[in-house]
Amino acid sequence: MSKGRFLSILLVLVILACGTLAYGYQAERTPEYALQEIMTGVVKRDQPRVEKYVDMDRLLSSTYDESTAILVRDIEKLHRLYPQDWFFRHDSAFMRKYIADRRSSDLKFIRESMAYFGDDKKLPVGKTQGEAKWIAGEAEIFQRDYSAQLGEVIKDGNKAEAVVYIKGSATDYGRLVPELTLKVALEQQPAGHWQVVKLVNVEEAFYPVVKGIEDYWTLQGWQ
Repeated sequence: MSKGRFLSILLVLVILACGTLAYGYQAERTPEYALQEIMTGVVKRDQPRVEKYVDMDRLLSSTYDESTAILVRDIEKLHRLYPQDWFFRHDSAFMRKYIADRRSSDLKFIRESMAYFGDDKKLPVGKTQGEAKWIAGEAEIFQRDYSAQLGEVIKDGNKAEAVVYIKGSATDYGRLVPELTLKVALEQQPAGHWQVVKLVNVEEAFYPVVKGIEDYWTLQGWQ
């Protein structure tokens, strides 16, 4: 698997760590309840439940586009930080075209990975689906080795923003991103329930996640 593709999905794996989010039961038509239902859906591998409370297309597309835009913008800085990494030896023009050429296939791959995460009995066909199945297995490890705590939730009409504090355990995987603060935007739907629609602080999360990727590559013994 290319590091470029791995970069495009690791933020999603960190989001999946919210499957261990812990807090008390809330009234049904609240942002807190939506987050609790996402947690329950992830733990139980209940994809329909998760997707009721997450606008997956909006979340994945915006997270992908914002993180890859930072990658293009900061490619020289990333090369200085990680000079041994061939992936950061390209210029911005190359990276912009590289991302544009693979955006659709990367988003499809993320979706396939999540489908395998939701159904561990699903059998892959071909190399790409095999990689998606492998990513789903890695997501299970991340979920096991990370916990999350809900912070402040601010409502403003039918919109809300919630802070989630992610903490890794004292394991090889848990030390990859030892602490991370995520801010998620939610919107109330016409039916009354709330959905996560966007990761608000992609820029803040980007560099800790990139460092986690670099350390992950070293942990696996890959070049």
